[in-house]
Amino acid sequence: MTVARSTLSSGARRTTQALGAPWPANRPLWVFGYGSLIYRVDFPVEAQRIGYIKGHRRAFLQKSHDHRGTPEHPGRVCTLIEHSSWADLFPNDDDKDTAAKTTAEEEVCWGVAYRIKSGMEQQVKRHLDHREKDGYSVAFLDVFGRESDRRPVLQDVVVYVGETHNPSFAGASSLEDTARVVAHAQGPSGSNREYLFRLCDALRQLGPDALDPYLAHLETLVKGHRPAAINSIL
Repeated sequence: MTVARSTLSSGARRTTQALGAPWPANRPLWVFGYGSLIYRVDFPVEAQRIGYIKGHRRAFLQKSHDHRGTPEHPGRVCTLIEHSSWADLFPNDDDKDTAAKTTAEEEVCWGVAYRIKSGMEQQVKRHLDHREKDGYSVAFLDVFGRESDRRPVLQDVVVYVGETHNPSFAGASSLEDTARVVAHAQGPSGSNREYLFRLCDALRQLGPDALDPYLAHLETLVKGHRPAAINSIL
């Protein structure tokens, strides 16, 4: 099993492992969704909890060759960028100054944590590993709730992330370029713009502060594009 660690500016550590590692029998499994897992829950759960993780930004910087795009014309889906890496990726980003003023503790990403139905943990883990096979790995992060910003409500929760060194990482793409791709890409799971719009709608339902400004801006830009045949614009 391949395990890697990276250090957050707050001192926390993100631990990741390659897909395919078996889940121990009889061990409870919590999974945190920050993208399509929020609105497309195709696995059995027995509990769920709205919450957030610290020290990360949600960004449409993971290429999708199998769900919201094709190998020839990949779409873009969510991954998590560590707070300490954002300014390095986007040294000329207009939002860099805001990011610099925000500590890793203040940088949060809202989503939903799901407890997998007892007895089905191993089966669901295999299913999710297959669903997230396009460049993702498994991280273990703490989840916080509205009632407590200091103590996590859940610890070492499984989160699927696309690390910046994975082959499907899109790199430092501008928001305008990302919007152009999202506006027109299509894949076996549907249009890329539908993925974005459904995610934004789902986050609004979680709470008034769950939709991050990055997504709101991207949504506005994508709505400004008229859907067109993918081969004519990519």
